[in-house]
Amino acid sequence: MEQQNTAQWPAALQAALTEYQSVRGKFEAARDAADRITADIQKHNAAADAAEAEAQQVREEAAKLMRSATTTPNDLRELKAKERAAYSMAEDYRAIIAEFKQADEDATLNVGMSKREEGLEYSCLLTTYADTLMKEAAAFVAPLCRAIEVQRRAYESEVSPAGKAHWEHFHKSATDAALARMFDVIRAGFSTFEFDRASDAVLQAAQRPAGLSRFKTMSVATKHYLETLRRLAAERNAT
Repeated sequence: MEQQNTAQWPAALQAALTEYQSVRGKFEAARDAADRITADIQKHNAAADAAEAEAQQVREEAAKLMRSATTTPNDLRELKAKERAAYSMAEDYRAIIAEFKQADEDATLNVGMSKREEGLEYSCLLTTYADTLMKEAAAFVAPLCRAIEVQRRAYESEVSPAGKAHWEHFHKSATDAALARMFDVIRAGFSTFEFDRASDAVLQAAQRPAGLSRFKTMSVATKHYLETLRRLAAERNAT
């Protein structure tokens, strides 16, 4: 196959690659959306924690001032107002986080579904690519067949009424024995073969997206089940 000229690739392979790239793009978009929501949750959690820490610090400061005879009521009122404002801000952040968590669950479901589709399409692409290469390899079978046929004849020439030839103890026919020997030759060659993925134009065009391992694969049935549980929980909370 001319790896560098995609126009020469079979239509089925081009279609499989195009479909995979489209599905990969959908996963990347879903992944980025989920990551943005996660980052927002982390940011608001940090802000809520900071507001609560500030409120606690002001509360402790007010407690100390209350023990001092020189502290005026106005000083305490200002500190208490500052404490309430900090706690109120923390509560507001927590409320926003609760909203984000709903969106985070939706994003997690979507990215899980997208991961499943990416895996299915990648497998489909590899299958199509393998089929293409196997069909092309058929053009180089003739020399192998010649060697197999000569080997078959050689095995048959070993047959003697006096006893079985060595190959007859392991194979039903000389053809089977010759094919087995050729398989051993191919297996030996494959054992030393080094596959250079970087020079494979198809696989380079079908690079897997980053972040796959960070998300669980989500099936349609699982997504429906989780959404049903969430709906039932919301209905219970509403009553």
